[in-house]
Amino acid sequence: MPESLQNLVRMPGRVIAIAGVTLTQLVRMRLFLVPAVVALLFLALQFIPYQGNIGIEYQGVAQLQFIKDVSLGCMQLFALIFCVAATALLLPRDAEDRILYTILCKPVPRFDYLAGKALGVLALLVLMILLLDGLMSLVLSLRVSSICAELSTALAAHGYSPAEMTPYLEQVVTAGNTADTQRAILAALLGYGVLTTLTLMISCFTSGTIVSIIFGLGGYFIGMFQGTLFEALSAGQGTTAAMRWAEQACAVLVPDFGLFAVADTASAGAAFSWSLLGGLALIAGGYMLLHLLVATWIFSRKEF
Repeated sequence: MPESLQNLVRMPGRVIAIAGVTLTQLVRMRLFLVPAVVALLFLALQFIPYQGNIGIEYQGVAQLQFIKDVSLGCMQLFALIFCVAATALLLPRDAEDRILYTILCKPVPRFDYLAGKALGVLALLVLMILLLDGLMSLVLSLRVSSICAELSTALAAHGYSPAEMTPYLEQVVTAGNTADTQRAILAALLGYGVLTTLTLMISCFTSGTIVSIIFGLGGYFIGMFQGTLFEALSAGQGTTAAMRWAEQACAVLVPDFGLFAVADTASAGAAFSWSLLGGLALIAGGYMLLHLLVATWIFSRKEF
């Protein structure tokens, strides 16, 4: 078997091994304490007092929406900070612990090393988001049950028949956890995967952790508002050729992160199909591969 083919066959094993080391490093940093605090917030949401102030038929729907919005907002904020901060720490920490030099002196391709680092971050992120999502689902399930029970009692006291109660009870169930919300969380994870590889690429040419974090967050917000940003820059003076070139160059490396930020709209009841999720997965995969290839090119020319 040719050597190049052997390297290709062995690549998954090398990437997984490096990802395992990275996962262990991140766990030792006690980064799991952050989602623990967020989890306590989720549990506290369960004890929000039941209030009916917008009409008996619609009681509880607004409260379920509030729980979902707060939960999704906490998950998104945690994922954003974790992706950027954890990824920016990887290369400096490996250089400080001499792990980087141990790996680089072995026949480990730079691409495999960087891909393993990104995979380790994403593995821990997925585990933490699964924990938080499970807690959110549990809180919503408990709240839906209690609200439906109280609503049924209130409607029966007002003379509603079981058939007349059904539409209002279904509305409460729909306001809870839905498949569209879960698919939207998967879409958000795809976006944070792209952010992880983007931050890793940035950390390959920056000189420190803080600088990498600043540039990583800057890249995220540029991606979220790149259309508005370039419109503001070209306002009053028209769109020049240089401006169009800069916008296209920015779009090549920095995606429109707004494409992945669909959790809020799905939480509000908007439909989010599997086909749309598949399209976002293809976009995310392309950007992640591009970032890793560029990071490998920069990393191979960097002196340690």
